Amino acid sequence: MSNKIGKVLCVDDEPHVLRALQWLLNRNFEVHTAGSAQEGLRLLQSHDFDVVVSDQRMPEVSGVDFLQQVRHAAPRAMRILLTGYTDLDAMVRSVNESEVFRFINKPWDIKELPELIAEAARIAQADTTSQVQPEEKAAAAEIAFKHQVTTVALHCTESILLVDDNPEVHAAVNQVCGDSVQVLHAYNLVDAVRMLNEKPVSVIVSEVKVGKLDATRLVRLMKAKYPETVSVVFSDQNDAEVVMTLINQGQVYRFIPKPFKPGFIRIVLNTALKRHRELLDSPALRRRFAVEPVAENTAESLLRDVRQAVATTTPMMPQPAAATPAGAVAPAHADEGLASKLGASFRRLFGS
Repeated sequence: MSNKIGKVLCVDDEPHVLRALQWLLNRNFEVHTAGSAQEGLRLLQSHDFDVVVSDQRMPEVSGVDFLQQVRHAAPRAMRILLTGYTDLDAMVRSVNESEVFRFINKPWDIKELPELIAEAARIAQADTTSQVQPEEKAAAAEIAFKHQVTTVALHCTESILLVDDNPEVHAAVNQVCGDSVQVLHAYNLVDAVRMLNEKPVSVIVSEVKVGKLDATRLVRLMKAKYPETVSVVFSDQNDAEVVMTLINQGQVYRFIPKPFKPGFIRIVLNTALKRHRELLDSPALRRRFAVEPVAENTAESLLRDVRQAVATTTPMMPQPAAATPAGAVAPAHADEGLASKLGASFRRLFGS
């Protein structure tokens, strides 16, 4: 087995799918198959797998639930979810509970899937951060939760950027964070780019769409260029394709449907900051949450759209005092020279 790239477990209740995966991967990997989640968990007890690939729709246990168990039973293993359905709930849970490495639609690309699994195997083999016993990690997480529910605790070098055009969301997050935390408030992508250009941020909290613009492009670009940045995305839209893109190209930390409860946001922000600190300290962990390459024209298209929005936006009145949280920045106005400043900011941030 010395010529094999890594050890892979494939779990699916359909025998023909397992045969296809075995045929496709057997040349380069040591492949084990299981026809159920229970059988997969038994194999995890006797094998140290680099990658676990699971189908989502299985009769007894869903792929998300199975991979959540894998996350605790074999934390070193990289997790990949397969599905033939556009299942929004599964995608959201794969982010929030299973923290999958990639979400792959059936039928898969016979060239790309082995390459992806090879990448995942190399990441798992280089990772020495996941050797802590699951019981110890669970206990530590429980203690952290208990001690972080009253306020959001930032270190002096850390910051949170909130990107949303709804003043009520800004007020809610500001209330959650309290007076001791200086949250950077951006009501549009012009402000967001300017703030990111002025100082690095630890956590980005963003709506999927800000105004009429797709803000997920900014999240994806930031993660690709600054892997230690942690992103939390929320939305009232039900778009499974958006969530899948955020998993594969943004490794979004959490996806939160609106409306949200302030107490839950407080916990998410604290754990997101904890993840940011872990990513700063561990190159191996940054590799575990690596993203697919972002399309070359993503930064250019975002810059073009933002410039267009600036050119066509009528100057806005300042936000009402009651709706603008303390420390918030008034929305940017279209002014002479702003387009060139945006271009310079994009070049500095993304090298484009």
